[in-house]
Amino acid sequence: MIKLRNILTEITLGSVKPYATQCVWKDDFYLGQTYYESGFSAEGQPVTMTLSPIRTADGEREYIFVFTTQNRWGMQSYSHDSSVARGHVDYLRLIRTVGDALLDFCAQHAPDAIDVSGGDADVAAKQKKNRIYAAFLRDNATRLATAGYTSLMRGDSLWIVRKSTADATGVEDTPVKRW
Repeated sequence: MIKLRNILTEITLGSVKPYATQCVWKDDFYLGQTYYESGFSAEGQPVTMTLSPIRTADGEREYIFVFTTQNRWGMQSYSHDSSVARGHVDYLRLIRTVGDALLDFCAQHAPDAIDVSGGDADVAAKQKKNRIYAAFLRDNATRLATAGYTSLMRGDSLWIVRKSTADATGVEDTPVKRW
């Protein structure tokens, strides 16, 4: 039996074709904060990606990332068990697309950090998602570093964190909080 974890540790997903090659991030201002949303279709299943800001005392630009698919009741859900996309969508292509979309967001908006932890109503499924996402980030560490980011675990949360706020000249615009 081939396990997804074994596959992910052997490849960087460079040869996996994403469902979308460009995702347009739309912003929405609500309660004094800017939220971002984008989406794409995977095998006819709508996938929505959302970045919600986290209020921090020191003004950091941190976000929580969630991607959802449609559930049996016609609503967007992050639960694996209720998703109608389950069994119809190529998970490697989905992860590749989401990863590329996150890198695009980082290039466009330069957030300080993004919580990319796997969300799920089922605790075991959430932990499994975290392991898959962590493996994906490890295997794509070079792409992340090229974009100026690294990944790390903080508690049971998986984060993409900006390494520096320096521009191309090496001048930093604001101090970076060291995790």
